[in-house]
Amino acid sequence: MVDRQQVYLITSNAEAGTIESLPAIAQMQIIAVDNLCQTNLRFSKQDKVCIASEAAIERVIDRIDDPQRIKAIELLKNKYAFRQILATIYPDFEYQFVRFDRIQDLKITKKSVIKPVKGVFGTAVRTIDRDTDLSELASELQTELTKNTDLFSPSVLSTNDFMVEGYLDGEEYAVDMFYDSVGSACIVNIYHHPLPRNPAYLHVIYYSARSVFDRIYAKAKHFFTELNRILKVTNLPIHSEFKLNGVGGASLKENRLMPIELNALRFGGMGLGNLVFHGLGVDPYACFAADIEPDWPQIWQDKQTDIFVFFIAYNGKNTNLKYYQPNREKLKREFTEILLERDFDYRNQLAFGIYILKETSQNLAKLLQIEFDNFFELI
Repeated sequence: MVDRQQVYLITSNAEAGTIESLPAIAQMQIIAVDNLCQTNLRFSKQDKVCIASEAAIERVIDRIDDPQRIKAIELLKNKYAFRQILATIYPDFEYQFVRFDRIQDLKITKKSVIKPVKGVFGTAVRTIDRDTDLSELASELQTELTKNTDLFSPSVLSTNDFMVEGYLDGEEYAVDMFYDSVGSACIVNIYHHPLPRNPAYLHVIYYSARSVFDRIYAKAKHFFTELNRILKVTNLPIHSEFKLNGVGGASLKENRLMPIELNALRFGGMGLGNLVFHGLGVDPYACFAADIEPDWPQIWQDKQTDIFVFFIAYNGKNTNLKYYQPNREKLKREFTEILLERDFDYRNQLAFGIYILKETSQNLAKLLQIEFDNFFELI
């Protein structure tokens, strides 16, 4: 490691899960963002820093003394700017900027996605087409934004600036990685993100398996290597989301790994980044600290058919939390094998807990049909 290099994880009360599921890391300093603000601590070009929640990103950026890293973070955080810098890699991808008050004036001719330029946790993201009632859409987005602005600042969730981009067909995947101290791309986990029956529980399941790595690893490695020819950044963790086999327009090639968004300074949120530790014994933060990419062929050698699942136990969409509480024991009977469970205060979070599971493919399909209203009972 570089002399005098320090490694930090900055935490926030805005989002539970990461700290609650964190492996013990002797070489990492864990600092609450409120405590950080009471110090004069700054992060040098050599220092490695990551965040547990998007809510901490603005105050961390203010303390990084590395202009290139700040520039990269800002570019990735702004989805419109992100699409602009990717034009050399994906010149055929269509997108446009739109102000919230002009959403009703959009001319949508084909299936597309509308999203805040800065966003988190899938807030105010919708698939739209020529039949979408844009007035009704704007009303729905306003309601959702109002609900979430209590949790996230304008630097994390934009309420006025949106973008519309071509819809990407295909399966969704996520990748946790970091650029090391010389700018090489190191992958510390790959997940498949199958969509649930109820879209209100969008992020309910992510899972890792040998087949997922075999399908995505080489494509992801190539993408991140090419991206850093543009960013030219070091010591930066990223949680990214992709579609495979994206065909967002007639000119787009199939069987391509197409980026949806990249979230700098962190791994998967709410504890997702720790799935790889509880399932496979790989500590992504220790890898980041030591500039080491795991030996994935060796790690998966004796786990060829294992499926490791990260499961978010959402609050029921139609459940009144004033009168109902989660029945966690009932939910746990739905799982095959629990490797880790962490309960949340459901009254102050969007979910009542997270679980890391070892599952069968049959039960995984069953869990995607879940309706969380059925797992709440009268207080």
